[in-house]
Amino acid sequence: MDEKKPPQGASWEDLLWQQHRYNDRTVIKSGSYLHGYCPHCHESLTQDDSIRLETTSAEGVDGWIEMSPYLNVFEHRSNISLVEGQEMSDLRCPHCHHTLRLEGRHCGRGEAHVACILVGISTMKVPLYFCSRIGCHWHEIDPDDIHKIILDDSAEW
Repeated sequence: MDEKKPPQGASWEDLLWQQHRYNDRTVIKSGSYLHGYCPHCHESLTQDDSIRLETTSAEGVDGWIEMSPYLNVFEHRSNISLVEGQEMSDLRCPHCHHTLRLEGRHCGRGEAHVACILVGISTMKVPLYFCSRIGCHWHEIDPDDIHKIILDDSAEW
């Protein structure tokens, strides 16, 4: 009997393909709808097809901002004047009013502060970081979740 003979029904893929944790990740495609949640109170931030947050402008004026819930769609509107290129001084949950801005963490394209919300992907919620500067398109998922998901525009492709 030949000991090197593969088990009956085994294909060459079964013998050569080694499963890797990156093969199991969920790919989030551009334009995917993301449900937003507060990382503090876990209430939904999604309202009327937008993610709505309380904000404070660079001039100290309080108001709200509605951002598109679609990945890589950077449309927004607000009830206060927000100047392109200027950093919002705060972003808060409209339910618990806790700040979403992270001290000590900065945008991957500059020195602006970063805010964080949770986004619902498949059956999990993961942190999504984004720049607090109006017009900046930098965003990323938490590095601890990179083994579970990959953004469609990731540099890994």
